[in-house]
Amino acid sequence: MSLRGPERAAAISTVKTEHVVEQIIFADGWQAKFAESGFTGFDDFFQFSDGRPINELSRRSVQMLTLNIDSEQKTFFIKRFINPHIKDIIFARAHFGKFYSQAECEWENAKLLFANGIKTYRPLCLGSQKILGIEKNSFLVTEKLPGQPFSEFVAQNWTNLSQSQKENILTSIAKLIRKAHDAKIGITDLYIWHIFINQIQTNDVNPEYDFAVIDLHRMCHNVTNPNQLIQNLGRFHHSLRAEYFDENLKQFFIKAYAADNYPGDTNKLYEQVKNYSKKLSAKRNQKPYLHTQ
Repeated sequence: MSLRGPERAAAISTVKTEHVVEQIIFADGWQAKFAESGFTGFDDFFQFSDGRPINELSRRSVQMLTLNIDSEQKTFFIKRFINPHIKDIIFARAHFGKFYSQAECEWENAKLLFANGIKTYRPLCLGSQKILGIEKNSFLVTEKLPGQPFSEFVAQNWTNLSQSQKENILTSIAKLIRKAHDAKIGITDLYIWHIFINQIQTNDVNPEYDFAVIDLHRMCHNVTNPNQLIQNLGRFHHSLRAEYFDENLKQFFIKAYAADNYPGDTNKLYEQVKNYSKKLSAKRNQKPYLHTQ
């Protein structure tokens, strides 16, 4: 998977009324490619309903679609933000210094991850609909990532892996998160289903995997408060279901995260992560891991 980030190349703005402005931004070369499939205006993307629903929430939805691009069938995802919560609008303003839409946040956050050698989906197109400069709706179109959500991988494969294979995978994920944290990037929605895993080399004894991060609109920049990073780890800890991850594996993960010059006590870190995880678990139930095979 390339670490080349998205580049803004073409922008189209449309004034629908005196107060409503729609803008679409395409990555290099993608305006013409989407136009060949009939996607030119904001509504073409935002109102599209013929794809496969992946996740439907009141303020966010994701659909998968397949298009014929350059004589080849390719899969994309449209993530839509619908009347975003005021707290997310304020969050975007605080982090970027302007009223970015949620789709613009994801686009910029993807660029930051790529710039720091961290893999994620590559945005190809975003659209923002704003009223008096404030987001009403927005969307982001991304390429399909190779592999699958780590939670799905665990449901399908975890019980058949050796202890050393499990530890190798957890070490790789821990290093990925530590790499982001060392770059002062806070992955706010760090749950097991927001990590993608892709096997890049087949080896029955020690297969190799690639990892990527998804769901970026609440990602934080220039994080200097260690409590925010502990909360990232606590969310990940909360999402590790006990039928797959016992206490030893959870502790192993934190030790792997702290392995390279962590400026503190690893045992204290683990207790802080566990405490935050317990608080989170008291408020919400653990999500099941989907087994789609």
